[in-house]
Amino acid sequence: MIGIQPAVVFLVVKICEITCLKNVELRAAEAIRTGETLHLECNYDLEEALLYSIKWYFGDNEFYRYVPKESPPTRVFPLPGIIVDISKSNEKQVALNEVQREMTGYYKCEVSADAPSFHTDIKSALVVVIEEPKSKPILTIEKSKYSINELVRVNCTSYNGYPAPNITWFINSVQMNDAHSPTISHAILKEANGLETIKSRLEIYAKSKHFKEGKMRIKCLANQYDLYQDTAVIEVEDDRPQLAPVLSPSSMPSHNRCSRINVNRVLRLCNILFISKFIYGR
Repeated sequence: MIGIQPAVVFLVVKICEITCLKNVELRAAEAIRTGETLHLECNYDLEEALLYSIKWYFGDNEFYRYVPKESPPTRVFPLPGIIVDISKSNEKQVALNEVQREMTGYYKCEVSADAPSFHTDIKSALVVVIEEPKSKPILTIEKSKYSINELVRVNCTSYNGYPAPNITWFINSVQMNDAHSPTISHAILKEANGLETIKSRLEIYAKSKHFKEGKMRIKCLANQYDLYQDTAVIEVEDDRPQLAPVLSPSSMPSHNRCSRINVNRVLRLCNILFISKFIYGR
């Protein structure tokens, strides 16, 4: 095998110092809704070099290529689920119409400089195509009243989304985490249609601080990235007897005070009649 001559290596290095491809960067949304247009942007600095080609891949499959020396410079390779919008695609970006959840995965751009260096660099980015759940999250609980130190178990289910939403729990607007000593568990079920259902359970012992004016407000929040968010809320009551307020005479209703005054007047009149009869014999 003939080795590479040091002079050739030195020449390539010197060429790269002057005209090499640098700062390749792929920009893409972290997540996008099903049916929307995905815009992928590949930025790079060729310095004094010319562009030889830019190639786009989904996984390891090429779906779009731009070669400025060819006519036409653009070329699309058929790939299931990929719909390239040629009018919005060029040497630095590509647009994909009506993306579906099956197009979740890694996208790559490969940039190559022209002769003499033919320097090539490739970058990738993960894009998640979400499908929002078909309905609001649903909360279920064992009963409507709980005693202090009793274990509260509540379930939150979000059906048929992709990917399954994240579930976050709140009690009286306070997010539940390890500091609040709850037990939180999640289970994700794969549906036959390719969507996912998540079932989440919150278990926590009821404390006096959880009941505001005799009620505990429990909220389940389901979200997919920053594209989808919905909540479900349920209230449970404190099972302790609630004392009736004690009214002072000044706070009694006016009709009660009037009744009390009338009774006193009748009693005084009866006393006067009794004394008169005793003194005067009539």
